[in-house]
Amino acid sequence: MRQVVFCILWIAVFCVPTVLVNAADIEDGLWMYLPLNEGAGEQVIDHGPNNFDTELSEVPPKSVAAEHNNIATAMEFDGKSNYVMIDMAGQGKDIDSHFDEGKGMTICAWVKVLDVATDTHGQTRQPVVMKGGANQWEFALYVYDNFGAGMSVWTCPGSGVSEPSTADAAPQDKWIHQCGTFKLQEGVRVYVDGNEDPVAQADDNGNGPCEEGDRPVFIAHREDGQFLNAVIAEVYIWERVIDIDEMNLAMNTIGGLTPVQPGGKLTTTWGNIKRR
Repeated sequence: MRQVVFCILWIAVFCVPTVLVNAADIEDGLWMYLPLNEGAGEQVIDHGPNNFDTELSEVPPKSVAAEHNNIATAMEFDGKSNYVMIDMAGQGKDIDSHFDEGKGMTICAWVKVLDVATDTHGQTRQPVVMKGGANQWEFALYVYDNFGAGMSVWTCPGSGVSEPSTADAAPQDKWIHQCGTFKLQEGVRVYVDGNEDPVAQADDNGNGPCEEGDRPVFIAHREDGQFLNAVIAEVYIWERVIDIDEMNLAMNTIGGLTPVQPGGKLTTTWGNIKRR
């Protein structure tokens, strides 16, 4: 019995530091982190290093039981009027890494699509995460009317720099972990459920993404009228391209990143990592 206990302790000694190091890695370049697990529709807290203030639509999204093995609570968006808004530029910390050739960007979220084409907008896609407006189009992580998963990056007038998607990659009423990455000269890659092979990809067409946009970031809404009908949780944005191992760690670390030091500096401990 003593030998068994000793072995368990020995494994723990060597495994826990590895988990902590990896968790610290996914904090590198983290720009925004919204667990969306507050359990009430009146607030959404950014647990990322910038501590962004958030605003909700007049009719706020609902806090719901996630019906997910590892996520207790998430936010449901009605596809007609609900959103969360983060005015990064208005708070003096706009994200610009998508037009920085040394950085790039990554957006990840848990998404369960309830329905598509609910906003009567006429376009064939609705955003999970979106930034852009007239002559300031920047980027979006998308769900398409064919239940496709995709991502778009634009020039300021709205021409596509890179915007691939693949049908049926975001099935109705099923939780998926969707990530999109973009880097200049590499283009967009879209990943689902931490799989190494992207479900969609497209090269950078060389036009260069918008450098002049200062519109807010929205969850489940695009400013010209699109809304997504979905349950969403664990929204991350990084100002770099993360790798597959980091995507899997983000996917499997639910509510694990919490600010515990003044000034928004993040630290991660074994006690607040809830792994699958």
